[in-house]
Amino acid sequence: MKDERPHTQLPPPDGSEDRPDGFISLAILAFAVVGPLIYFGPQLGAIEAWLIDGYRMIDSWAAPIRELVFG
Repeated sequence: MKDERPHTQLPPPDGSEDRPDGFISLAILAFAVVGPLIYFGPQLGAIEAWLIDGYRMIDSWAAPIRELVFG
């Protein structure tokens, strides 16, 4: 059975090329941010604790200098 209808694609609606599809970009960004957080979740707690300990150590070293300069 032969199809008699023409198989041509309709042109896109006016202004559609000016409108970016924001949902896809947002979904990719959310996956790129949330995916590693879920996968590396248990290890992130140890890294966070290590960074906070480092900050406190640097702050304890800088406290006397800060008191001398600003106090």
